[in-house]
Amino acid sequence: MTKSTKNFMLRLFIILGFLLVVYSLFYIFILDTTLKNEANRISFETHQIEYDILSTRIDVLTESYSAGTLTWPTKDYDPSTLIVSELSNYEINRLSDIFSDETSNLTYLILKHPTLNQVTYKPFSEVLAMVGLSFGDTGFVLNSNGIVKYHSNDAVNNTNLFGSNYFPTSVYSNLDTKLSQNEFGFLNYTLDSKTYVLSYSKIDSDYIYLSVDDQYDYLVLFVPVIWSYLALGLLILASFVVFSLMVVKRRFDDDIVFEKITKTLRSDLIMIEAGGLGQIRKMNKLFLNLIKHHEIKLLTDLTSEKLDMPTILKTNKPFYMDCDKLDPKIRVRFLVNKYARNYQLIGEIIDSTSNVLDKYKDLALTHPDSGLKNKLALEEMIETLNRKDRFSLIVIGIKSFDEISKSIGRQKSQEVNKVLIELFQSKMYPNMYLFHIEKHEFVILQQKDVNYDVTVGWAKQMMELVDTKILLPDLPVKLELLIGIVHNKGTITNASTKEILDAVDVTYERAIVSTTNNLMIYTERYLDLRNRANQLEIDIRKGIENDEFQMYMQPQYDLHEKRVVGFELLLRWHNPKYIKESPATYIRQAEKSNLIIDLGRVINDKVFRIAKSLEGMDIDVSFNISPRQLLQPGFINELIALKDKYQVDPGRIAIELTETLLILQMDVIVEKFNALKELNFKIQLDDFGTGYSSLNYLKRLPIDNIKIDKLFVDEIETSSKARQILKTMIALGKNLKMGVIIEGVETDKQVEQIRKESTAIIQGFYVSQALPEKEAFEFIKKKVNL
Repeated sequence: MTKSTKNFMLRLFIILGFLLVVYSLFYIFILDTTLKNEANRISFETHQIEYDILSTRIDVLTESYSAGTLTWPTKDYDPSTLIVSELSNYEINRLSDIFSDETSNLTYLILKHPTLNQVTYKPFSEVLAMVGLSFGDTGFVLNSNGIVKYHSNDAVNNTNLFGSNYFPTSVYSNLDTKLSQNEFGFLNYTLDSKTYVLSYSKIDSDYIYLSVDDQYDYLVLFVPVIWSYLALGLLILASFVVFSLMVVKRRFDDDIVFEKITKTLRSDLIMIEAGGLGQIRKMNKLFLNLIKHHEIKLLTDLTSEKLDMPTILKTNKPFYMDCDKLDPKIRVRFLVNKYARNYQLIGEIIDSTSNVLDKYKDLALTHPDSGLKNKLALEEMIETLNRKDRFSLIVIGIKSFDEISKSIGRQKSQEVNKVLIELFQSKMYPNMYLFHIEKHEFVILQQKDVNYDVTVGWAKQMMELVDTKILLPDLPVKLELLIGIVHNKGTITNASTKEILDAVDVTYERAIVSTTNNLMIYTERYLDLRNRANQLEIDIRKGIENDEFQMYMQPQYDLHEKRVVGFELLLRWHNPKYIKESPATYIRQAEKSNLIIDLGRVINDKVFRIAKSLEGMDIDVSFNISPRQLLQPGFINELIALKDKYQVDPGRIAIELTETLLILQMDVIVEKFNALKELNFKIQLDDFGTGYSSLNYLKRLPIDNIKIDKLFVDEIETSSKARQILKTMIALGKNLKMGVIIEGVETDKQVEQIRKESTAIIQGFYVSQALPEKEAFEFIKKKVNL
């Protein structure tokens, strides 16, 4: 067992002991304080209810007697027969204690007539019974002198309660004090190991109502609560014990794994197990010997470098550390492996015999196309920056680079990158460093940026140079730069490396979407753009789960056969929030976040289902796939599985490919589409004629149909050249025995011109816009004749 595991077990036992103490104290607090107080409150509230009933009843009876509606026995009296000095509106007393000519020893409620020398009376016990009260042995009615005027035990009546031994002696003084201060209240007292609640209320200035309850009678109500608390407490403790045992077992397992790795490791390699914050938990003998004279608890204790160790560990990437706090100083290259909740670090001490690792590091930090430092190198350099210094990050890209690459080809695109790099390097200031981030994106780090305005001016100069200078003599398109600048000020000064790079990304994104300015400088408002993108990603994920994505069907009409012969299936999102959003927006975000794989599976399933529903109608369907879908392992197997699931003829399904897809990895694409063709799927080349090497694709790919882009249809009504180009493209397709589909047909005149040249298949608003599935099937039934 390692020292860290022993310490961990000790902490668990301390926590368990602490929980037991807290549990016990809380139980005592609940029972002795909270529940007893609640029992007192309920007892007093019961007393108050009885008091309210009695007080209200006396008032009602008094009013009834005054109104002459009370039918109790009455007594006319002569004032000379009164024993008391003055008769109150009502009395709770014996008649013999009020009138000298009476001998009854029963306690009555006696009501005085407001105008006559007359009273009405009724036994007090019967008055109580009329309203459902029964004081029993625990209820008393006292007069203001403390004389008991009513009690169920007649022997107690007319005795002085404060001179009796009915209650413990201490109760009387306490009660007397409270009666002098409050109209009502309660107090507790103990007798024979039992706790009682004595409640009191003044009926008026002459009478007091007392009641006594055993506190336990009300505590019984909380027995389920007490047992529930006990059960919950025991459950928590049992859960903690089970959890602790599981954690301890895992720790033991980790120890065994660590020991096995250590034994199989070369003796000159360092082995460390660290927590997420970089705290060192286990180490091999080599590392123990290296730090034996040092107090090292964290990985960062080894170096004076300012390293964000949690972030470094989470990336699971190799990193270098100058352990300059050790004696002697060493440089170590660590490999990181996430294991359970910890990280296993295997380190090799770098010296003259291990420069091969430096070579690997250089390769890892270099962009393969340009030989410049890459994004990983930029991250490492940002890590070393002092956030108190002034610096700027300038991200530069080429506007609409994908479209440009499509028109000029891969080799020419690389030449463009090369001349741009040469231009930047020739104009860079001292303390500027150039990084190649993506295929067409670069970042320039300006250290010791004395004047941010000068840096912005440099970026504008680059834009003007690219705008005015002929970079390549035979370049058929004009280049424009997109630039985003992030200065080390505001919140950036306290930002992590990841947050700084996020700021760079969001600023560049802002430059991409802006229609007025190709140079943007970071402000915190730009984070809203990133937040919207993040929300869109969340909504796409929910949309996939909730089946919100549907396929709309745009008809393809054969002018010769005069019927619908196919549908292009187009993605639409049935979500009120995005109902008017262009599909390109959420498809682009899905591709960025890799959700396009899941979304693509939804699309594929719906395509095959629709193809099955069209079975027997002699109608094909076609759909687009994204580059990531096509290049992912298992894509063809997924299509085979769907074919088997729906038992559909793959010859009725056409997969469309665009040049954006083809410029990525041509050899892999050709191989995949040949495999699809062998499975009898149809292949269509979309946007034919708009790309750089469309004829080359016709030669290398097993294409069934070409789709002529709308660009070649727009001007055929007015331009003879446009008509000739279209005629040539149609003829090319026919001669190569390929189907021809003409996209973007919108007017009668365009249809007339197409009929003159050929009886091709047309698609566009002239035939119909994309329709929901139900409406598309109704469109077929109409048998439209164009």
